[in-house]
Amino acid sequence: MKPVFSTEDEAFRQEVRDFYAKELPDDWFGGMYDESERTFELTKDIKRKLAKKGWLTMAWPKEYGGQDAPLTRQVIFAEESAFHRFGARDAGTGYLGIAIMQHGTEEQKQRFLGPISRSEVDFHQGFSEPDAGSDLTGLTTRAVRDGDDYLINGQKIWGGHVERSAYSFLLARTDSEAPKQKGLSLFIMPTDTPGLRADTFGNMGGGNQQVVYYDNCRVNASQCLIGEENQGWYIAATALNHERAFVEHAANGHRMLLELTDLWRRQGRHKMNDHRSQLLRKKLAQVAIEVEVCRILNYRFVWLYGEGRDPSYEASQVKIFGSEMTQRFMHVAGEVLGLYSQIQAANENKALVPLAGRIEQQIRYQPGYTLMGGTSEVQRNLIATRGLGLPR
Repeated sequence: MKPVFSTEDEAFRQEVRDFYAKELPDDWFGGMYDESERTFELTKDIKRKLAKKGWLTMAWPKEYGGQDAPLTRQVIFAEESAFHRFGARDAGTGYLGIAIMQHGTEEQKQRFLGPISRSEVDFHQGFSEPDAGSDLTGLTTRAVRDGDDYLINGQKIWGGHVERSAYSFLLARTDSEAPKQKGLSLFIMPTDTPGLRADTFGNMGGGNQQVVYYDNCRVNASQCLIGEENQGWYIAATALNHERAFVEHAANGHRMLLELTDLWRRQGRHKMNDHRSQLLRKKLAQVAIEVEVCRILNYRFVWLYGEGRDPSYEASQVKIFGSEMTQRFMHVAGEVLGLYSQIQAANENKALVPLAGRIEQQIRYQPGYTLMGGTSEVQRNLIATRGLGLPR
């Protein structure tokens, strides 16, 4: 289902484009892929400006910091932000806020949603564990009730930059006797809680990940438990569905394809008819088709959500297709650039660095796409059981 964008929608699209053209520097590499202090500070500053415009959560209800804008407007903002390689969608605006809106108490909505819409808080996600990633229901982090508090012990992995976040939201087991998915609860705790610490390590894309430890972290039940005890899996599922509906894959792919084909033409390769050029031309055409398919899958998820439904397996479809499409694209891009695809952006001889080194960086980064947010194998199981009704 493709949304019909009104004249007002398209005028807003141009407004967003003009905003990013003014605010982003010429050497902007992309917030998702550059974790330097300069990029962090610039991203924070631009997000505050976006928040003042009300764009970060424009489709949210006004009482929670939104504008009650149509979903088409929010889709346009997400697409244009991703196209300009700006990470406007974070954990709060992208999926945690929606989960709080659907499952949290009124007090929790008032406490978190306004600050999220104003870009006043950042969140660290604590779902995956060293031995529980693909099978998230196997997590072992525990939260034990102690009077008005919980004591939380365990460790999480992959979520980064807890030191830059005001809160850590995590799943913990609160009932060891219940079936796996029915004994979990969702907590949001301040990152300055005593006993919370992190070790940082590098990833293949040049960024940082963390192992976060929760050692006897004492949190107040009424303040930190989101929703009801032992209902955390269902709240987390809402967050995960919106995390997986990753509009950025289509928009990023579209931008990269435009840049790659422009380079192809500037090199005169579109006029060549040798066997290799013909083969690569067909592969680029296939990428162009897949980018559009990915966009339509995103639109279908948004349309279902706008109809009041809670898309589940549809989110998995977006996740699988988008992440695997990006991986296939990077293999094709590597073929187009040849050995130049191995030269990093930091190389001093910029004449040897095509497309500012983005292809090389993405070739290193892309293996994680089919892991983060749930592996492709897990997503296919969700499609089989929830979408096709197949037995487990």
